[in-house]
Amino acid sequence: MTFKRPVLYIHWYDSPVGSLFLAVDRKGGAVRVGSAMDQSLEKRYDIQPNAYACGELAFQLDAYFRGELTKFTIETVLEGTEFQLSVWNRILKIPYGTVMGYSEIAQKVGRKNAARSVGNAVAQNRLAILVPCHRVVGARGSIGQYSIRSPQDELGTKAKAYLLSLEEHAAERELSAAGPKR
Repeated sequence: MTFKRPVLYIHWYDSPVGSLFLAVDRKGGAVRVGSAMDQSLEKRYDIQPNAYACGELAFQLDAYFRGELTKFTIETVLEGTEFQLSVWNRILKIPYGTVMGYSEIAQKVGRKNAARSVGNAVAQNRLAILVPCHRVVGARGSIGQYSIRSPQDELGTKAKAYLLSLEEHAAERELSAAGPKR
C-alpha cells in the first residue's frame, strides 16, 4: 500500500521585496510565503505548480502592497512548537502600521525572560508578511534582521524597512483621508 501525500500548490510571486515563493494547500490555506522553497516540503507534499490555486493569496498580497489591505483574511496553516505557535499568534495581533519589541512579545506569551527565544521563533516564521514578523523590532527600536531572506542578508533588512514604511505611509494616508475630527 502506498501512502498518498497531500497536494501543495506553489507559485512564484513578483513583489516589491523580491520574488516570493507561495504555497497553499488543497483548501487554499497559506502554507508558505518566503523567498525560497522550503526543501522539506518536497518530502511531505506532492508539489504542483499552480498560479490559479495561489490566486487568492496573490490577490491579497497585491492589495497589501498597494496599501489597501491591512489584515489578511486567507486561512493560514501554522506548524511549529507550542511556543512558536504562541509567538506567531501574538504577532498576528500586532496592529497594522505599529511595531512591538521581542521582550514585549515574550511578556505577552507568559515568558518574560525569553526575548531571545522569541527572536528564534520569529526567524522560523514560514508565513512572512501574513504573520507580520516584520513588525517585531529590537529593544531600542532597531529594525533588526528579517528572515524573509537569509538572516545574514542585507536584502532582508531592506525588505523589512520597506514593509514598515509601506504600512506607516498607508496608515498616514488613511488618517488624512478621514479628515479632521470635529
